[in-house]
Amino acid sequence: MNRVLLVLALSFAALPARAEGLEATLSDWGAVGLLQTPTARGMPDGTLTAGLTALGGLHRHVFAGAQLLPGLEITLRDSTYPSWHGLSEPGVDAKLRLVHEGPWWPALAVGGRDVTGSGLDLPGKGRFAGEYLVASRRWWHVDLSLGIGWGGLGDYGHFRNPLRFLGGRFKRDRDPAKVSSRGPEAWFTGERAALFGGLEWHTPLEGLSAKLEYSADGFRAQQQDDPTFRPGLPLNAGLTYRPWRWLELGAGVEQGSRAMLRLAARFDPREDTDTTPRTPPPMVGARPAAPDAALPAPDIAALARLHRLPARAARIDKDIATLWLDPAGAGTAPLAQEVGRAARLLADGAPPEVEWLTVVTGTAGLDGTAVTLSRRAVEQAADHRGSPEEIWRTARIDRSAGPPPDWPARLTLAVVPTVEASLFEQSAPLVQRTYGDAVLTAEPLPGLVLSGGLRVNVSHNLHLLDTNAIPAAEPVRSDLPRYADRSAAVERLYAAWLAAPSGNWSTRLSIGHFEEMFGGVGAESLYRPPTARWALGLDLNRVWKRPPDDALRLAPESGRNTGHASVYWEAPGAATTGVLRLGRYLGGDWGGTVELMRAFDGGIRLSAQITWTEGPEGAQSRYGGRLEQGIALTVPFSPGGSWPPDGRLATAVRTLGRDAGQRLRQPLPLYDASVAAGYGRLTGSWPRLMD
Repeated sequence: MNRVLLVLALSFAALPARAEGLEATLSDWGAVGLLQTPTARGMPDGTLTAGLTALGGLHRHVFAGAQLLPGLEITLRDSTYPSWHGLSEPGVDAKLRLVHEGPWWPALAVGGRDVTGSGLDLPGKGRFAGEYLVASRRWWHVDLSLGIGWGGLGDYGHFRNPLRFLGGRFKRDRDPAKVSSRGPEAWFTGERAALFGGLEWHTPLEGLSAKLEYSADGFRAQQQDDPTFRPGLPLNAGLTYRPWRWLELGAGVEQGSRAMLRLAARFDPREDTDTTPRTPPPMVGARPAAPDAALPAPDIAALARLHRLPARAARIDKDIATLWLDPAGAGTAPLAQEVGRAARLLADGAPPEVEWLTVVTGTAGLDGTAVTLSRRAVEQAADHRGSPEEIWRTARIDRSAGPPPDWPARLTLAVVPTVEASLFEQSAPLVQRTYGDAVLTAEPLPGLVLSGGLRVNVSHNLHLLDTNAIPAAEPVRSDLPRYADRSAAVERLYAAWLAAPSGNWSTRLSIGHFEEMFGGVGAESLYRPPTARWALGLDLNRVWKRPPDDALRLAPESGRNTGHASVYWEAPGAATTGVLRLGRYLGGDWGGTVELMRAFDGGIRLSAQITWTEGPEGAQSRYGGRLEQGIALTVPFSPGGSWPPDGRLATAVRTLGRDAGQRLRQPLPLYDASVAAGYGRLTGSWPRLMD
């Protein structure tokens, strides 16, 4: 038998690749896969998915997932199942690609279901937990997958688990009770593992594929709940159809007799983003023949605003013309595209003696990058006799170009409809909250930010929040339903002062109501060398709870201290940033948060975070830790005309109403405010300079 498996595996790996670009599809569980089993495939980078699956008389999965990195897929899921208690099982599934498919070898990925534990507030693993190693190989329009699984993916136990030989601990632990459990010790001490696999045929009909698989899941958890339950055949078959790029439909027959239906929506920021500029690029003509034929600096700034650039001020000093963009990189255009358009406006209107064009990017009066370009190189590139690469050779990068001559006040209105959902409740498959924020922000002076926001609550079912989540002695966010019951309230009302004491340091002082639940005073400092791909931050806050029945009052008895030290690391181009935070949370608990933030063309932002803490002060719990996690997406929109000037649609799938691992939702964090106008975003989008 082992020789047969070895021959099959070698033959599988040696199949030559004949087709490229076949679209990956979803499994019943919401992750990329066949039906009940995963594959080594992934979605296009940055793709988000959401949907539900119904398997007749057995499972109901509600899921949301994201391809956070080209090789990392995360799926948040809540699964209901027949039981005496009618509960649902929340879980987080993850898959990491280890090897890309090559000319003579398959793609290889490792992953697991319920990698964080059941329900986030309970120790160990859930009833559906399982781990796997899977390989996938394409042969013309057929995608073959073969994997080994244990836990919930290896119930059939075809052979002894090879991972139990990795250490003496695994050899010693042979307790049958532990082998059959779903605790953490079952990951590697299970005596048996099993093979699974199948194929997906991408038919000639565009968007339609057929799937056939063998699953090694024996539904042991269901048999424990219901002794009369009998699993059917381990063979499953189904169809997947994408009538439009954003919609995926699935249907099939599983276990020989159970009907399956699946409905999912997909959002690919690279496909669904319109990066076409709202105005044509500025034309660069001949230089003005005389100084009096050139435009004065205030007129250049006004002309830039007509071209929808965030121009705040301009200056002409001998042979240098300077234009300040603030806030730069916050719109739908890449930062370098904004810089290139600003440089062309300077080149077209500046006096003939000007040979250098400086564009300063920043936000709230903090300079991010001052890039100085050769006027001649810009003129040649605009006439298609040069390129952004040639412009870069003579470019100079500085942190600041000095203070601008004047600074007109700025007033903006942002409208942010938001949908938040939780898939992490034992009592309900889906808990949601929908609301809209209208935020008015004024910047009367460089560095001074005054902001107020009104929140209108539309709908919620927060009364279904998991009552098993153990609250703190003083609620942090477990009283969220009381805030959502209000029809409207002041969401924020604060003042902030931002400054740059030196070229590498920036600071922020804030006072007021920072979010709907907390207000107080806060300070933040960020150390970030101009061209570095890393930064260090520290924020400290003294805050008080805002009672839900009085939006402008702070409860004096509810004061608490919170703050974090943060380390930021940017990928080349700064489109991807990883963050590690360590510190004290609002409930008095100590722990850490890992965040991943992505930026795409068109102003789309995708982020994910996971937090572990020791548990809030005053919580009577025998468990040693808590998890808070979620995925968030922000998409800018424009309903037309000039209002609102800033519209964003925010969606998030996260834990709601928890008391552990809760950070203050500071509305103006320094790194988030500065990264869009920084050196990394500028260099990452430099090929778009002359668009």
